[in-house]
Amino acid sequence: MLGSDKSTSTAGVIPCAIAWLFRLIEDQKEATKTRFSVRVSAIEVYGQNESLKDLLQGEGPEGKVDLHS
Repeated sequence: MLGSDKSTSTAGVIPCAIAWLFRLIEDQKEATKTRFSVRVSAIEVYGQNESLKDLLQGEGPEGKVDLHS
């Protein structure tokens, strides 16, 4: 998913998608003078009981994610 950071030709799907998104935003900003805001979440599902972990939060209990459906 992440690929190698040594070369853009071996970058994974996540870095490529992020680069594509920001190129698109930059093109739109130049063409339309629109302001953009980007919010990102990175959640890991792990274990037999499918626990959730916020990958962008530091260590500790505040990194625990509660799922409400």
